[in-house]
Amino acid sequence: MDSTASSLDFAVIGHQDSWQNVSNFVNGLRTGEQEKLSIEKIKNIYSFIPARDLFKVKVKSQTGSEINGVYIETFIDPDKLDSQSLRTNISKVMNAISHSKKMGAKMVALGGFTSIVLEGNLDSFYTDDTKFTTGNTLTAAYIVKGLEKAAIKHGINLSECTILIVGATGDIGMACTNYLKNRAKKLLLSARNTMQLEKLSQQLIQDNITIKYSTNLQELVSDADMIICVASSTDIKLSNCKKNVLICDAGYPKNLETKIETDTDFNIFHGGMGQVSCGFNFSPDYSNTIYQYPVPHIIHGCILEAMVLAFENKYENYSAGKGNITMDSIEEIYNLSLKHGISIAPFYNSKGIC
Repeated sequence: MDSTASSLDFAVIGHQDSWQNVSNFVNGLRTGEQEKLSIEKIKNIYSFIPARDLFKVKVKSQTGSEINGVYIETFIDPDKLDSQSLRTNISKVMNAISHSKKMGAKMVALGGFTSIVLEGNLDSFYTDDTKFTTGNTLTAAYIVKGLEKAAIKHGINLSECTILIVGATGDIGMACTNYLKNRAKKLLLSARNTMQLEKLSQQLIQDNITIKYSTNLQELVSDADMIICVASSTDIKLSNCKKNVLICDAGYPKNLETKIETDTDFNIFHGGMGQVSCGFNFSPDYSNTIYQYPVPHIIHGCILEAMVLAFENKYENYSAGKGNITMDSIEEIYNLSLKHGISIAPFYNSKGIC
């Protein structure tokens, strides 16, 4: 913990999405002689813990190369991933960034909520030797390429589909929208910010793209053949879905399965995830407490983007700002990931492999 590294190719700055996950990894850090802490005790101290590195990561490429990284925990309260706690959370992220610089990380991925820092003012990042990415480009690539793959698996013609994108005005949502706008029959766009949603929608209408948009999600759900959810909200509910609707849950946390109110069948998979064919390992090995996937070597696309860039020695602020993801960059980072044996994760959900 809090160790130095002579050759640190990348760092991942992250946070936990539930107190159960927090409990698993906090108690996993404790030795056999120490009693297990209750979630209530953990809640009393958790947010006061400063950013620290929890474990190192070694990742292998099918090209034969290896890279070394580290995971840095921000200790952001899972109950406070909202605008009311924005200032406190950004301060925690900045502390984690400072820690990654002290460790000499060449590339830093800001996963989940922590990417909010890179979607703001980037001036302070441009003059530093350490480079940063939200990882949103590869995440978007795995979502849309995964959707195309799932459509083929289910015998669905994408060009005849109406696709709903929940969280359409976010960085990943806009990337998915732009990728699919000429591939789908019609797009349904939903977001909470009325002004941003109208701006995006008007741009698409000017390009003669067939769309419908609303801040009221339920006005759109029943028309959707496929649904992509890239919103981070925990209170999203889907009701009156079409029979056998195909749903890609790519938000963080991934919790749509418990929020779908329908009497019809639906097919859901967790999107934006990739799998490292040559594997990786943690040191110390906390995989039994923090790894929650049904098959080995699955990682979030945002983290994998930093790894791919490190394999390529492509140290630059790759995914940064909001609305800057291009179709060329999606294809570039996706093909680079395949070069290193990192591909779309097998389709799975909370029940296991689909």
